[in-house]
Parts: sequence; C-alpha cells; structure tokens
Amino acid sequence: MQARTAELESKLRLIESQQEVIRELSTPIIEVWDGVITLPIVGLVDSVRTAEIMDSLLQAVARTRARFAILDLTGVEVVDTGTASHLIGMIQAIRLLGAEGILTGIHPLIAQTIVALGVDLTRVTVLARLRDALQHCIARQGERGRGPA
Repeated sequence: MQARTAELESKLRLIESQQEVIRELSTPIIEVWDGVITLPIVGLVDSVRTAEIMDSLLQAVARTRARFAILDLTGVEVVDTGTASHLIGMIQAIRLLGAEGILTGIHPLIAQTIVALGVDLTRVTVLARLRDALQHCIARQGERGRGPA
C-alpha cells in the first residue's frame, strides 16, 4: 500500500512539474533587444492564465529593466470581459514599473470586448502588428537618446 501511495505521489509531482513547464512555454517572454521585451500570447486566455502572465511579465520588466513591454495578442481570438480587464490592468502595472506597455494584434472580437468595458485606452499604445510596435520602440529610443535640444 505504501509503495502504491509513493508511486502515485511521484506521478503527481511529475505531472505538476510538466504543467509548470507547459505554462512557461505557453507564455515566453522574449527580450528582443536591450530594454524591449515581448510576450506573444497564443491560445485560450482566461483569468487564471492572465494572472500567471501578469506575474511573469512584471517580474521580467523589473529583472531586465525593460523600457518597453509588448503584449502581442495575435494568437488570441476572444477573451471574456474579466480577462480583457486584466490585460488592461497589466498595461497599467507595467507603467507603474516605469516601462511602456504596448498592445498589438488585437482581434476584432477582443476589440469589441474592450470597447464594451468602456475602458479608456488614451494612455495605452495600441498598434496593429508586432512589427509596428518594434518600430515604435526604435523611434522612442532614438528620441530618448537625443534628449532636449
């Protein structure tokens, strides 16, 4: 009986470890160059996954001292209102860490959900494609390098 219990506990630990690896792989944070990180989000995004994404992303912003954090939603077709609200909160939290959060690849259904929430996006940079966001970051880094005239 003890051997069976030990075997089941061992298998449970293995499954939990595999789930952690899958979570990490499903939300890779990529430092595309100094000061710029991106998080391509693919698949189903619910409130639990959004909380995990937020934690990982905020840790990465602090660790890398990123000036820009790009959330690329190209691989996400739909989110519920709670998840959309979390995504906007994530952008606000990034700003509190001193970085600019940028949303890209918003699917029309996600856009409708965000509008239905009545969220004010005037202080959020939203661009069509990841490429556009990278160009934005390059331009903004150039502006910082020149300083006041």
